[in-house]
Amino acid sequence: MRKERYRVGIDVGGTKIHTAVAAVGRNGIPNIIAEARIPTEAGASRRRVFGNICRSVVMVCETAGIEPGHSWHIGIGVPGPVDYGTGTVRVCPNIPSWKRVPVRQWLEKRFECKVSVENDARTAGLAEAIVGAGKGFERVFYVTVSTGIGGAFIQRGDVYHGAHGVAGEIGQTRFPDGTVFEQMAAGPAVERLFGIAPEQIPDLVRSNDARGKAALDHLTRTIGVWLANIATLLDPDIIVVGGGLSHLGALFLAPLRGQIRAHAFSESDKVKVVRAKLGKRSGVIGALLLED
Repeated sequence: MRKERYRVGIDVGGTKIHTAVAAVGRNGIPNIIAEARIPTEAGASRRRVFGNICRSVVMVCETAGIEPGHSWHIGIGVPGPVDYGTGTVRVCPNIPSWKRVPVRQWLEKRFECKVSVENDARTAGLAEAIVGAGKGFERVFYVTVSTGIGGAFIQRGDVYHGAHGVAGEIGQTRFPDGTVFEQMAAGPAVERLFGIAPEQIPDLVRSNDARGKAALDHLTRTIGVWLANIATLLDPDIIVVGGGLSHLGALFLAPLRGQIRAHAFSESDKVKVVRAKLGKRSGVIGALLLED
């Protein structure tokens, strides 16, 4: 059995760990043959959380009939900033015990294979750029809008990290008054400002409810203008919108496109804007696509 045939991808979330093992064809695209989701136990010790990650790897390999050592590469996406030089997770807001965790070192020691560590928004963006809604485009900007806002810029199949590994983190950009962007436009902002949950917006808008219409207008204006700035700054071929708010569909995307056309500079207003294609599997697929 050739170990280079198999890859493992791990998407670590605040509530669950989604892990998959895939066979890799000649085109380099992974074909998932087994996957599993288990609780993260985010409030536990960092070793306990790491133990759960390892257990998930063993589980999917057993399901696929593969020894864990037959995987030649493990890719893992984590919800926090990463030191890409060492593969260390700096901090995970959703996993309090994960501070300065040497994930690459621990996984390499445990499974004796190559390991890549990436931020979870970037793994999702990579998946959408290579096999999802951004497939076929050279320059893809991915934004995920849910309880937070994350982003990734993928150029010719490679994630752009910037000088310090934080490129794409549009949710953390600030205004002169100190306001953080995702505090204005993510899901919790809708609940705080309008007293409704984002998933209520479609029904409220269809019933001509003033709060629903105001919430939708706030989201599309705020996020749309911000993405217009991204279009001007990076000039991508396509912007792929993922996360929970993307499920609003055309109700969200159509006015979003209008805002970008109205506010992007010059030719950058021609950027294509589409909904993400891979859904909740984007993170694990992206982890499978990571290179060592």
